[in-house]
Amino acid sequence: MSCDKIELGPPYLTKFERAVIVGIRALQISIGAPPLIDVDKLPVKDPIYIAKAELEKGLLPISVRRRSHGGKEALIPLDCLLKKEKEVLGGIPRLM
Repeated sequence: MSCDKIELGPPYLTKFERAVIVGIRALQISIGAPPLIDVDKLPVKDPIYIAKAELEKGLLPISVRRRSHGGKEALIPLDCLLKKEKEVLGGIPRLM
């Protein structure tokens, strides 16, 4: 999928998508998944804080699935949504 045109939903992460991504990643970290960032440089070693930092840096290799009421479905790479978020909103909202 091209990052130029996102057909379903807003061209950025919704607060609900953001919450699900952080929650799932924090669960993975809490059960032993290796962090994708250097946690020694973080002030807090909490899995949720680590997951938020990974999301802000755009390090998570995932896609967001969006569905419409009409049955349309789209898988949108997270990096496309973060890129568009920077363009539309002028940056990625701080999560911490």
